[in-house]
Amino acid sequence: MTPPLIRIHKKPRFGFPWLALLLGIGTVFFTVQGYQAITATPTAQLEIVVEGQHGLNISQASVNAVVGEGIKTWQPMRILVTPRILSHDEKKGRQDLGADVILSTIIDDDPTTSINNRRFAGVGIYPASGDNGKDLHNTLEIRNAFMDNVGLGHGPKAVAAAAQRAAEVLDKGPLQSPLFWLMGVVIGFGLTIIALAFSLSRRQRRELIFRRLTKAQRKLAKVVLELEALEVSYLATPMEQRTAGFTSSWRVVRDASLQLARTENAVIDAVYSAKSALQPATASLVASFEAEAARLVVQANALMSAGAVLGTLSGRQRVLDRLAAPMIFATRELLARLSTRSPGAVAEKRVRRLNDALESLLRILTNDHGNPETIQAWRSAENELEKSALAVDRSLRRHRTARVWMPEPDKKIDEYSALRSGLGLSPTGSKRTLTALRDANAAAHALCGPLPGTTELPVPAPREFSWLMLVPKPSTLLWAARSTPWLFRGVGIVLVAVIASAVVVGNLPSRNSNELNGKLPLHSLVFDGETTGLDEAQIRRHFDDKFTQQVDITVAVRSATDYLGIQQEILAGDSAFVQNQDPQVLVDALWRVKAEFPQLLEQSTAELGENHVIIPVWKLGEDHFSIPTPITGAVAEGEFNSLGNKTWDHGSYYFSGIGDITVARTIENLALGIQDNGYLQPAVNAFWLFVLLALTIALGSVTLIMAISYGGVMSTKLGRFGRNSATLRHVRTQLNELALGLDDSRLNAVAMLGSGSAATSAESDQRIFEGALAMAWRMADDLAARSLSQRLGEEYVADVKKLELLVKMLSIRDTDVNRRTRALLDATLGRNPTK
Repeated sequence: MTPPLIRIHKKPRFGFPWLALLLGIGTVFFTVQGYQAITATPTAQLEIVVEGQHGLNISQASVNAVVGEGIKTWQPMRILVTPRILSHDEKKGRQDLGADVILSTIIDDDPTTSINNRRFAGVGIYPASGDNGKDLHNTLEIRNAFMDNVGLGHGPKAVAAAAQRAAEVLDKGPLQSPLFWLMGVVIGFGLTIIALAFSLSRRQRRELIFRRLTKAQRKLAKVVLELEALEVSYLATPMEQRTAGFTSSWRVVRDASLQLARTENAVIDAVYSAKSALQPATASLVASFEAEAARLVVQANALMSAGAVLGTLSGRQRVLDRLAAPMIFATRELLARLSTRSPGAVAEKRVRRLNDALESLLRILTNDHGNPETIQAWRSAENELEKSALAVDRSLRRHRTARVWMPEPDKKIDEYSALRSGLGLSPTGSKRTLTALRDANAAAHALCGPLPGTTELPVPAPREFSWLMLVPKPSTLLWAARSTPWLFRGVGIVLVAVIASAVVVGNLPSRNSNELNGKLPLHSLVFDGETTGLDEAQIRRHFDDKFTQQVDITVAVRSATDYLGIQQEILAGDSAFVQNQDPQVLVDALWRVKAEFPQLLEQSTAELGENHVIIPVWKLGEDHFSIPTPITGAVAEGEFNSLGNKTWDHGSYYFSGIGDITVARTIENLALGIQDNGYLQPAVNAFWLFVLLALTIALGSVTLIMAISYGGVMSTKLGRFGRNSATLRHVRTQLNELALGLDDSRLNAVAMLGSGSAATSAESDQRIFEGALAMAWRMADDLAARSLSQRLGEEYVADVKKLELLVKMLSIRDTDVNRRTRALLDATLGRNPTK
């Protein structure tokens, strides 16, 4: 038993992008881990232990009241607050006191101790890290946090600030640097894109060559299965009716189809093999197989159609109907355009000649198609139609407006060459006639304008040169986007990534330098004490009233002699600089001033309210003032806080003779300190964060688009979406309207029938119209059923344009029949058509 010429094969396995899938899953997992690490919050607690008796109202109860819910840390920590000075071993972290940090509330070192047994104020960290520079920096950070707040009149809050700073510099949590995680995500997305691009490209190329093969196989199978019917059609045609082209077509179809079917297995094996599917040799095999199958289909269709005509078989009428349909539609369109021409544009006799040529061609379609006389009459009618169209075109192009560029020729013009050869007609006859009609229609459109009742646009008139013509139009940009979609998509992704990254980085906290950006005015300014030498109006005039929060300021003018022990005799001229004063005296003076305003203090901690500020103005003599530091309710936090004077513990005071300016500058510096308070330098570089974040967004978008594209290649149920979907829906709407008006079209055709030859030509015209309408419906159904991946190709776009052109021609024909019917009825009833 011989094997069958055509075998059934399953669809080949195109593979699955396992590597890309694993890389993608790994990248997503890494991204989730990074997000959790960056946004994680500590859950452990920093314990503050206060031992002994302290000044400044520091006690375990007051510190606990200030801390409230506690200070969160990644690892449990303990800070010991002691009222004594520290030994050298304690300060260097060599002695374990049962705490990670020991803080002495003594302000200054003990100068009475010897070098060998010296005692220190400050902070000790246990255990020492071994890096002396790092340990020194950390102890200074904690010590400065305490001392800065003591200088602002704080006690328990100063301890809490030191504990908070200790947690910031000593606590070790998970890796929270966004740069590390973003770098890993960028690398993961990059590797995923490379793997997915390789898999997607390979799958698309394999599917493309497989679709080409299956399409060619269907064509070949159709020819092979119809060989017997073709042979019957050939033998049923009388010898005297067989033309040379008819006999030649039969021999070519018979021999070439069988030969091509025998070579099919080699092409199938090459395409189905994963190793050889993408090789150049396989592409050449498929291209040759595809071209030969397409040629055989054309030859077989032409042979069957020619046999039906020459052998007077059933269906012979549809053959010439199909051959005549393009010419009839083009002629109807031209006649419809000429009906709107201005007087003198084209001679009436030429229009009648064109109409008579069309009627002659339509009458032939109703005759017996099997005799040579009919073929000869067809040839003559076709030639007459061509000459009439050329004559009309020449008349139109005498007008300058009608001299327009020719539209692109229709590639379907050459489809009937084989059929015409089989019938004994000139292979290029249809091409010449359709070309003449195409040129005449273009000229008529330019001269007469768009047809009434259609959506055509007038031909744009030539414009004079202008430099504005060099500016790209939106339509040009749209065309460029369609022709190079990858470029525009890439630019769009980059822009979105850059903008999103810039927004994120721009919202990071930043230090505002020396510029105030607050929106709130000073809530209240109250003066207390002997204010001689101070003018509130002058003070308000000299500071920028921009606060970031509500602030109530009390200016307390006190005697420097009574509170600080500074004598008036040191004054010399307009100003004086006092040095080497005991800083403890200033601290005691600050607390003495605080005690004078009990209504502003919190009972449990003796701390000033959060939004309250007392500015102690130390007055020496009648008109000399000094403000070394204010008393604030806010706690100085962060790395670069400027809330208060960091050198207050040096014991230096500057007395100025311009008290208004001194107070005003203090208030403005206070506003700036409140604005920048709590700022911490980001642990990442803003530039690299911007770059990596933009890369992450861009590569993530590309990965998502490629994954969707891969899913679209594999999908078959997403045909509703894709390119030209709106155009296809519009065309189907027009088809619905034509189908709903089919009965009216038949009535109009009946009205035009009359009797005799006109009746037969109108019947042929209506039959061709209904056949073309049915074909348009089949094309629309086929296009609507295509998958998303098929809609992404240029073949789909070309098919939609082909359907759109066919529906346009059907609409023009239907509009023309309606117009002629109305004209006939108006003439019959004696009505004026203009009314």
